[in-house]
Amino acid sequence: MLSSQNLPGAMSNRADDKPGSLHKLDFQSPMPARRKYKYLNYTTPWGVSQSRVARTGWSGFLLHESGYQAALDDWNHEGVDSPFWRLYHNPRPGCHISFQGRDIPLGPETFVLIPANTVFNCHGPVKACHFWLHFTATRLVGDVEECPVVLPSTSLLLNLAQAAIEAHEAGPGQGHDQRIHHLSMALLHAVFAEWRLPETPDIPERLLEILSIIQRAPHSDLSNAYLAERAGMGIERFIRSFREHVGSTPAAYVLATRLRLAGQALALTDRTVDQIAAENGFPNRHYFTRMFARQAGCGPAEYRIRQHKRRGL
Repeated sequence: MLSSQNLPGAMSNRADDKPGSLHKLDFQSPMPARRKYKYLNYTTPWGVSQSRVARTGWSGFLLHESGYQAALDDWNHEGVDSPFWRLYHNPRPGCHISFQGRDIPLGPETFVLIPANTVFNCHGPVKACHFWLHFTATRLVGDVEECPVVLPSTSLLLNLAQAAIEAHEAGPGQGHDQRIHHLSMALLHAVFAEWRLPETPDIPERLLEILSIIQRAPHSDLSNAYLAERAGMGIERFIRSFREHVGSTPAAYVLATRLRLAGQALALTDRTVDQIAAENGFPNRHYFTRMFARQAGCGPAEYRIRQHKRRGL
């Protein structure tokens, strides 16, 4: 361990110095040798590289809300749907959700993961002791079935959930929100580690960059000609390669991404419909409304009203 006496400008500890005084720098002393860093690579031959997982898999989460209520009255809601994901865990049994005629109990033995756009019902015959997370999962490729996923409780999941619940119960204080955020994110990562995810297709590097562009800049020119040029391919070859590796045409993927991001903005922000249309690459509100209604079954304004009524479920 380095002694503070060896550091230029360090606090003096000598008896003949005034408390808190600084030694002057000795400019006659030779400058220390330039540090030579031996390890500059992000990965090693002994670990498992995570770069492709980070770019094509569940690389991160945007956490919208973490909540806990020990006794919610009238937890009965029909036709719940949202453009974001939900994680439910009830420390006490008695409530359940239903999906396509199937009842899914909520209790201490399970965690229930609900993908975006899954329509389900909440049933609370008793007061709901309810912990929940609302979040967006970052996934550039691959399909996930719109169906609740039931995961058995493990000691890790239970410990993380209990820590998050205790942070909620502690009430406001220094670092309160940050602690809840970190515990909630840790729980999400643990849940997704327990879930047997669909296999991520092996996508060429140049197409990964195209998917990233579509995700980051939905408002920009995302025509086949532009994307093909960015990928360094001819248009016909690009469309064929995209369909082979992603499972849809570039145009269909772009539209689906724009509609998904627009749905999130409608539910989670107060920006106007015209702003959301422009920010996500739609030429005008009329075209955006028509495309959105075709997918969601209602127009953007009605969709927003529904989502705002269901906040906090």
